[in-house]
Amino acid sequence: MGIEFALWGLGGAVATELVLSVAKRIWLDAQGQPVIKDRWAVVASLVIGIALSGAAAAGNVYPAVQEALDIVGAGALAGLAACGMYSATKKRT
Repeated sequence: MGIEFALWGLGGAVATELVLSVAKRIWLDAQGQPVIKDRWAVVASLVIGIALSGAAAAGNVYPAVQEALDIVGAGALAGLAACGMYSATKKRT
């Protein structure tokens, strides 16, 4: 079997935060401000965490889903981590 992701605990918290960070940057209102902010960020975190846990549970039941989650999950986490590394190291003006 491929890479196994444990979504409970620290790994799930990191994945949820990475997805939430991307969502905040993508969904902007007309003034360019994030739509997800303040209290809505808490709600969005819960929804994202539940969705990731649901996907992990579906992967345990259906082997094809687990294989897809391994491929997509590994790629998404690598890409999100790379985005975080880029934004942490780029020059600020």
